[in-house]
Amino acid sequence: MPKGDLKKILARDRGTFDRATRRNAQRYVKDEAQRIERMRSADQMSGVGFHIDQQTRQFLDTCNKDVLNGVETPYFKVWDVVSGFFRPEPSEIVDFLRLRPEKDHAFSAQDFFAYGTDPAIRDQALEKLMELPEGIVHNYSVKGGVRSIVFQEEGGDPIALSGIAMVRSGDLLYWQTVGGIVKDVAAVTAERRAILAADEARIRSDNPHAPEAMIREILNPTAVPLKGEDGIWRAAALGLFNLRTLKHDIRMTTREWEATQAVFSDQFEQKLASVYDTDDAARRLVDRAMAQIDADHLFFEIAETAFALPSYFAARVEFVQGEEVRTALGDPNGGSARKYALKAPLDMRVLTRNVATLDFNARSEFGHSYTPPRFMVEVDGFWRRLPLGTAGKDPEGRPTEGKTWVQAHARWKDKPRKAGVVHVKTPIGAAIERGQKLAGKGGAFHITVR
Repeated sequence: MPKGDLKKILARDRGTFDRATRRNAQRYVKDEAQRIERMRSADQMSGVGFHIDQQTRQFLDTCNKDVLNGVETPYFKVWDVVSGFFRPEPSEIVDFLRLRPEKDHAFSAQDFFAYGTDPAIRDQALEKLMELPEGIVHNYSVKGGVRSIVFQEEGGDPIALSGIAMVRSGDLLYWQTVGGIVKDVAAVTAERRAILAADEARIRSDNPHAPEAMIREILNPTAVPLKGEDGIWRAAALGLFNLRTLKHDIRMTTREWEATQAVFSDQFEQKLASVYDTDDAARRLVDRAMAQIDADHLFFEIAETAFALPSYFAARVEFVQGEEVRTALGDPNGGSARKYALKAPLDMRVLTRNVATLDFNARSEFGHSYTPPRFMVEVDGFWRRLPLGTAGKDPEGRPTEGKTWVQAHARWKDKPRKAGVVHVKTPIGAAIERGQKLAGKGGAFHITVR
């Protein structure tokens, strides 16, 4: 059927259809729906299978479900960041979303953080970010276990990084990390349920028409561990970073629960500004989100350090080796789901991926503590979402798609960022620290990793 014919048929008054036209329209709709589902399945099964590329695909799946159900802004809490990783795909029924092309990398955490925590490489790291080809998702995953290095500030929970993905669009860098908080996940579940049980009356009053099953689900959340890591509560950070101003335009963190994903965003205040003073629920949402963003500053500092990964791969280019990894689409035991996805267009049948791997064996010496870059946060405006395909303008008046810059002062972002020292701990470093505490010895120390 020529492109555009189905849309013309569907736009007509159904009362004007003869039997043949109705039968053909039904067949065309079915065929187009199958084409869409095959392409969506191919996108879902074409990744390397690391935590970071799987997280992007989970966001894609959630957004596409909203798009195909007619939701104007899919997954609105995170859309302004995750949208950078997708591109619209035209269809005879409804336009949907596809992943942008990907380049995959794997690296040794110990060697990278010896490199990335050196203040002398900051300018070089920023230059390499500006040199990233536009519209290509760059995935970077920790090789050899996410616990090889964890990050901690005094009095805080340790945080593990599994990977980071970034995609550049002009001066804007869309990014997301995945990893989590190193702690007893079952204890997290028990603690949260106890808090909600004490607040049950308010929850019920705020949701008077909710079915009892939904209320019980709200009151009994289950924390989700990072896949393969029972002692790490899965969490992520996302953001939009302006490479020209060196400021964060958007910051978000998430916590993973079995039935939901908790999202905390510094966009909530300006989105709910008109009802903040009159709506108690909106005020609680904003206040909680901003408090959590402030408490989660270490997530952003880890990401800012990981911004040096493109520079690191360029500096160690002679040691980079390609590693062929089979995708789920290339797995001969993939069953009927694989056979269905392999009916997608030829360019989507990605059976293997080449992972640029940098497992640099020579371990440089580095201190166990460092001060991260701590880039500024934009306070003189914010991005306003526009419908898909709608043109807007950036802070310099240049055209953008799907969003526009609004000049306004965000007073709640003026709070100075915390300036604590980040402790980078390897397993042996943590063991030494425990030994010192048991021996009653205090003070700073440094470890060497080789």
